[in-house]
Amino acid sequence: MNSQLLHLMALTYVPGIGVINQRKILKNILAEDLWKSSEKELEDFFQSKPEFLKHFKSKEFLELAQKEIEFCEKNEIQIISYESDNYPKNLKECVDSPVLLFQKGNYHFDKKLHVAVVGTRRMTNYGKGFIKNLLDELAPQNIGIVSGLAFGCDIEAHRKSIELGIPNVAVLGHGLNRISPTNHRKESEKISENGALLTEYSSFHSTEGMNFVLRNRIIAGICDAVIVVESDVKGGSLLTATYANNYNREVFAVPGRVADKYSLGCNQLIQSHQAYMIRSAEDLLNYFNLRKQLKTVQKELFIELNEQEKLIYDLLKKNGRQQVDQLLSVSGLAVFKLNGVLLNLELKGVVKPLTGKFYEIS
Repeated sequence: MNSQLLHLMALTYVPGIGVINQRKILKNILAEDLWKSSEKELEDFFQSKPEFLKHFKSKEFLELAQKEIEFCEKNEIQIISYESDNYPKNLKECVDSPVLLFQKGNYHFDKKLHVAVVGTRRMTNYGKGFIKNLLDELAPQNIGIVSGLAFGCDIEAHRKSIELGIPNVAVLGHGLNRISPTNHRKESEKISENGALLTEYSSFHSTEGMNFVLRNRIIAGICDAVIVVESDVKGGSLLTATYANNYNREVFAVPGRVADKYSLGCNQLIQSHQAYMIRSAEDLLNYFNLRKQLKTVQKELFIELNEQEKLIYDLLKKNGRQQVDQLLSVSGLAVFKLNGVLLNLELKGVVKPLTGKFYEIS
């Protein structure tokens, strides 16, 4: 048995140590060494949290972790460490991403653009029709769909993806020893055949309401874009949009009539500039330039750039999307000069602005 994985999983069971603190701890010490350290070393390490010490003197969580690893092996569940190559690259960038993921299904996250389709559990025919049309148009593209297996918009996105053969991922708020809602067990089996069931919770975790709130950050973190199909002014899908904006993901919302209850949240996102309006898959494809590859090559070949424009273009080409502050720091240009360069590049169609003062090559 992999000793490092065993101890890493045991660390996630220690009460009071959240995912952010787990990541901080692991920057300074291997999980395995926590159980090998002397009492004095542990006291020095956990000066501000002495209540943690007793957990590393006990084998309780190591035994629990061993049982979980055996459960996963028996049920063909992959345990993915944040250090693994197959850990979702986008999610790894998030400060509060879990150190371990549990996955059912042989799916790799580095192959596709990932789009979350989320919305109210009380989906209307308007939302259902949008999801159908959206996925019909996205089916030929190299795109993976992500949602939360909940009633309404979530399960509709999964069912349509299954029907069209689109790889899709269901992010769960519980361990892989159960499926909730139980009504969606059949869909969950189909998803794992051409995608994945994914969770941060082991089979020993109890199912709590907060779990389903926290899983929204994983949905947002995995994706390149989040589409809110329908939502009231409060709801889990709006929380997913908030996480996505905080992670500098792109957020889209489907507009609706001002009097429609489950369009109020989407209209609010658009009005407050927290989301782009999306009318069809064409808006998403155009945004990510998925049908303009030839034009991109032509721009690189034929558009003339001055020295400063070439500098910024090369930085964006090398590093991917960058925030204005990052470009200022690396380029050495003054603020007014950089703003002028970015404007010129945007007018030439070479770069495009994103939410959060980010820029990337068009």
